[in-house]
Amino acid sequence: MKGTLYARHVLFFVLLLSSGNYLSAQDIHFSQFGNSPLNLNPGLNGVFGGDIRFVGNYRSQWRGVPVPYSTFSGSIENKIYHKPNRYDRYFTGGLLLHYDRQGTLELTSLQIGIPIGLTMPLAKNQFLSLGVTPAFGQRSFDTDHWTFDAQFVDCLFDPTASTRESGSLFSDNLQYFDLNAGLNYRFHAKKTRTRFDIGGAIHHINRPNHDFWTNAKDVRLAARKAVYGTGLAQVSDKFDLLGQVLYQEQGAYRELLYGIGGRLLLNDRPYNELALQVGVSFRHRYTDAFIWNMEVHWRTWTLGFSYDLNLSDFVVATDNRGGPEVSLIYRLYKIKPVVKQCPID
Repeated sequence: MKGTLYARHVLFFVLLLSSGNYLSAQDIHFSQFGNSPLNLNPGLNGVFGGDIRFVGNYRSQWRGVPVPYSTFSGSIENKIYHKPNRYDRYFTGGLLLHYDRQGTLELTSLQIGIPIGLTMPLAKNQFLSLGVTPAFGQRSFDTDHWTFDAQFVDCLFDPTASTRESGSLFSDNLQYFDLNAGLNYRFHAKKTRTRFDIGGAIHHINRPNHDFWTNAKDVRLAARKAVYGTGLAQVSDKFDLLGQVLYQEQGAYRELLYGIGGRLLLNDRPYNELALQVGVSFRHRYTDAFIWNMEVHWRTWTLGFSYDLNLSDFVVATDNRGGPEVSLIYRLYKIKPVVKQCPID
């Protein structure tokens, strides 16, 4: 009985580790949060230059540790204008997909969301966007890779030995409904590239059930609250200065991320723009990570790459290595009357 109870506690602890840092990995997490807008805030749905936006994000983390992470996210957004030839008031609908696999038990999360947004002008060059994302999720893990103390015979592991577990206490698959909402305010200076966004979001408003124990007492996913500010200031005809800050909390977990960067415009011919951007960020969780990143902006394409250098106590296992992250964004302009609008956004 004592050994069985111990095995249950060990399994529970392994599942938490496989999820990564307990609360921190309950949600999809990207260092390039500005290049994963719908994961940051449903209110960013439709906040871009163009008519349709495709976004893809991939992150690989901690390959040198036996709890590797692989995360993919993809989305598409399409604007529907309220009136013909007026592009400052519109609805946005889309599709959002997350896929995440973690740890030796291959804890897998799959989420499909349907982001819906509304953008309206507050004043000239000022816009307010409201968005909601109802989503459906599934989590599962592979029971073929777990072990129990009963399988250690004479201090040696025997995979054929009985686990002495009936399995009746576990569920290796769960489904849930999730709801997220947020607001974003955008200011865009007249005749310059200068702009900034300020916003906030609440994720998991309904706090869905999120536990694998079939006899658990209403274990709920904690709501995640996020507030942020991002901005770009045109310093000269060829150079822009960028800044960003993000604060998030989920249960007892807190995160603060801030960074700065610069963008050099190499080609300013309309619809053939080419720009190179570099920046650095620092993430505070437990003095967690130093992040460097670079982006290439070409026409309506954005390709981003970042790498986390781990600074937390986990450095003993990671040897300062965090993980690479790649983002790709494409914005499509439909044919319509000539409008003076810079495609680099």
